[in-house]
Amino acid sequence: MDKRDVSALFRERLKALLARSNLNQSTFAASIDIDRSALSQILSGATTRLPRAETLMTIAAEHKVSLDWLLGLSQD
Repeated sequence: MDKRDVSALFRERLKALLARSNLNQSTFAASIDIDRSALSQILSGATTRLPRAETLMTIAAEHKVSLDWLLGLSQD
């Protein structure tokens, strides 16, 4: 899987977590300790960069998913 694929799958799964959380983007961003603008940038797909490792771990912990799932390395 190349970087663009990983990024697209991550974005898709992050959008699913956002929808499942029933939070608006500002509140969701605050819950994972990033700015709303940073979240918007990630969700827009304008870049293939992934967030920092600490942010990925916070997302996974806060929303009770595995890093493997979040990054598309597993389906569970």
